[in-house]
Amino acid sequence: MTTSTNIFGALEVNSKPSDYAVSSAIGAGILAGTLNYQDYKEGKSTKNEAIMKSIKVSAQTAVATGSSIASVQYLANKNYLAALTSLAIGVGSVMAVEKICKIKKEVK
Repeated sequence: MTTSTNIFGALEVNSKPSDYAVSSAIGAGILAGTLNYQDYKEGKSTKNEAIMKSIKVSAQTAVATGSSIASVQYLANKNYLAALTSLAIGVGSVMAVEKICKIKKEVK
């Protein structure tokens, strides 16, 4: 991560999409973990289901955030093909996480 100042003297932080993906995964993990723990305490789900749901939401949020930030950066640089590719990878990855979690649930 690098920092610089703009023409107004304000500090700008130049982060990579992966930085946003990691931070959003942490935030989603905290939120999903809290909500799923509440369901577990109330008997609405098992411990393993709560953990799996939390991991799934965290992974999907990280992928979606990372790909959307990358797409916006590519659009700002007028690289439209890379922006569309980044979005497609994000959508595909979110769907893949969903499928993997569904397969894992069916195997049990």
